Amino acid sequence: MSSELMLLCQEQVALLENTLGASPVVVYLAETFLGGNDHKLVPAIAKPDRRVAWDEVSVRGDRQRGPQIQLRSAEPNSLDTVLLSSRGHLLPQEAQDSNPTDEELPLEEEEEDTYQLVMPIMHDNIAVGLLVTARASEPWSEGDRTLVEQIAHTIALACLMEQRQQWTERSYRQQQHLQIQQHHLLHDWLHQFRNPLSALQIFGKLLVKQLPSDDPRRSYADSILRESHRLQDLLLDFRGAIDADPFRLPQASERGSEPSPDPPPAPSSSPSALPLLPGRQAPQSRLDLKEILDPLLSSASTLAQERHLDLTVYFSDTLPVIQGDRRSLIEAAGNLIDNALKYTPAGGEIAVDVRPSVQPELGDGVAMTISDSGVGIPPEDQANLFQRRYRGVQAAGEIPGTGLGLAIARDLVRQMGGDIWVTSPPQHPDQQFQSDRGSSFVLWLPQANSEGPLETP
Repeated sequence: MSSELMLLCQEQVALLENTLGASPVVVYLAETFLGGNDHKLVPAIAKPDRRVAWDEVSVRGDRQRGPQIQLRSAEPNSLDTVLLSSRGHLLPQEAQDSNPTDEELPLEEEEEDTYQLVMPIMHDNIAVGLLVTARASEPWSEGDRTLVEQIAHTIALACLMEQRQQWTERSYRQQQHLQIQQHHLLHDWLHQFRNPLSALQIFGKLLVKQLPSDDPRRSYADSILRESHRLQDLLLDFRGAIDADPFRLPQASERGSEPSPDPPPAPSSSPSALPLLPGRQAPQSRLDLKEILDPLLSSASTLAQERHLDLTVYFSDTLPVIQGDRRSLIEAAGNLIDNALKYTPAGGEIAVDVRPSVQPELGDGVAMTISDSGVGIPPEDQANLFQRRYRGVQAAGEIPGTGLGLAIARDLVRQMGGDIWVTSPPQHPDQQFQSDRGSSFVLWLPQANSEGPLETP
């Protein structure tokens, strides 16, 4: 029993003594509520110290009489069992399992004119223990019984709350132990992941050195090296996150909020960050969007050729400098480009258009529109498309996916003050792209307001 529960029981016993003149007062609690494993009742509080042990307490239901308490005495030469109503009344003779002949409970020999009262300590038919008391010269009135019942109920609630707290603390310790094990396992995986990644970077550097710049295979080597650096950055982020505090989960204010289904909504003035993603607490820089997208589109062109897709790219000659985070932009744009390649069947078209764009709710910026003639997105899926792990009709298709790419992409872009929205069938700025199937994704980023040097890779 905790010191808090002990103090509460003592205060309730004192209330009985001072208000009703009760003496003695004994509070019996089951060992399960005192840290033990048995249901045997043991005295927890006694004033003065006059105690009787009880082996067993159980609750049974009766439609006419309501909940009943069955007591089994541990004292020798006492009655085997006694049934009490939920308010401490001795039940009629026919309700007893044994054959008591007196109205007295088998507590101990009391003096004449002493009126005993046994009140179950219970809540919602859960028996916690017994409150046993007596007083001399004055019978217990109905009002007295009501007060004793309230005190017993208060003690029952306190016991159940303490037990729930113990369960919660035990569950927390078990969860903490599990998280420590998971933490060690993640470190083992990261360590094993590091060696092949380092080898991949070395092979990529060797290929770049050996292949001349005009060799068609040079772009493959550049892509291998670029993606290996990207994996290295993510690996460092992952290690830093799990080393910071293995038991701390991101608070609601740190997680990316669920986006509104109405495109294009205005971004939050203080966008939240996702853990383990490059946009987390990343400083905003002045970026050349074309310089960032060129390597991604070069890799996309190679994949499009292998999959027999027609990829066209257009960059406006008057692109303004944008404000954002390089790694976040690469992650978001890469997700959109990969989706267009994945969901467009062989023989289809993909068009990428990058030009200045002014949006009424967003201001001046640059829009990157990625259109495809692929499977398209049903209207009922478009409203939920950016929710985490939502795949809509594609969940039943043959194309694998997790439903995370679009949610991550829009969260990252919103961290930079931009947004992403979708239309299906596609609506492409270049009228030469005509398709009644597929979709268009628009990645919009704000124009940089300050002057200064551009961030370089």
